[in-house]
Amino acid sequence: MRRREFLAGSTALASAALTGAGTIEAQAKPEKIVVMTWGGFNAEAVEKGINKPFFEKYGVKVVNDTGSAPAERITKLKVSLADHSYDVVNLGDGHFPQAIKQGVLETLDPRSPDLSNLKDLYPTMVRPHWVTNYYTAIGITYARSLKTPPSSFADIWRPEFKGRIVIPDVSHTIGLYPVVIGALAQGKPPKDADAGFEMLKKLADLKPIVAKDTDSIMNALQSGEALIAPFYKSQTYSIQDKGAQVDWVYPKEGGVELSWGYGVAKNSKNRIWAERWINMAMDPDIQPHFTGWGNYPGSNPKMLAKLDAKLRPRADFTAEQLKGMVILDHEFMSDKRAEWTERWNRVMA
Repeated sequence: MRRREFLAGSTALASAALTGAGTIEAQAKPEKIVVMTWGGFNAEAVEKGINKPFFEKYGVKVVNDTGSAPAERITKLKVSLADHSYDVVNLGDGHFPQAIKQGVLETLDPRSPDLSNLKDLYPTMVRPHWVTNYYTAIGITYARSLKTPPSSFADIWRPEFKGRIVIPDVSHTIGLYPVVIGALAQGKPPKDADAGFEMLKKLADLKPIVAKDTDSIMNALQSGEALIAPFYKSQTYSIQDKGAQVDWVYPKEGGVELSWGYGVAKNSKNRIWAERWINMAMDPDIQPHFTGWGNYPGSNPKMLAKLDAKLRPRADFTAEQLKGMVILDHEFMSDKRAEWTERWNRVMA
């Protein structure tokens, strides 16, 4: 669906993207550009992996604005449209529909010479307003001690896991994903709320551990408090590196894709430089830095050949797995968030 959206939209939107092209060409080299992103280890990875080589190549300093959560970034972009304060914004796939609706992103032109790497990306990871930088899949993380390892999302509901399943709280980025996974476990499409909430009720009967954040999920799995979880492939490797006796499996229903990417802030006065920065983030020589940081594969498949032997399995998905990846309709999910959150609270109460 995203592939069709891209193909249909890119031609129609290209002319809009080129509006004011003469102004773009005439842009003077700025002293700096501003990138809105997360803090902590993510900011460090962006600084070392993209900002440093960008400065070395272009002589333009990059300032990371790390003071806001994703929803707050969108609000800051909205209220600063006239100020031209920001140039690039980093969001997760679930927040981009809100940013698009709020009108805070420029339309990208995949034919721009300053976005030359976009042609090499997985087609589903290039969209009219943003592109994926790195991604992962939500499958099943489980204790190696299990006599019968899981192979399906439906296995999470096995009765022997009562009290030993960990799921994210509804406020988490993937807090509503157990609903989606419940629908998939019944052979239903991910939008089937009735099927998903029916399974959530059954999950509630199994007394799951409800974790407020990703670290809490990781701690429950690493300590052995939890035996199984719908969880990221990338973070499973992170806790393995800390000694956790767990493995990860790509479920037969398909892994649920989760991705993070970049868009150009609306009214950026440094658009040409923002595009060049995003283009560098898509470079196959740059993206391995994020595998080294967080075990994430990049959106440019050429990056796989740049990885060392240890990191390659962490970033590699087979052609069959990529084809079977469940790509959620995040605009639909965004529209349903309030309704589903209220329903989740009633079920889990």
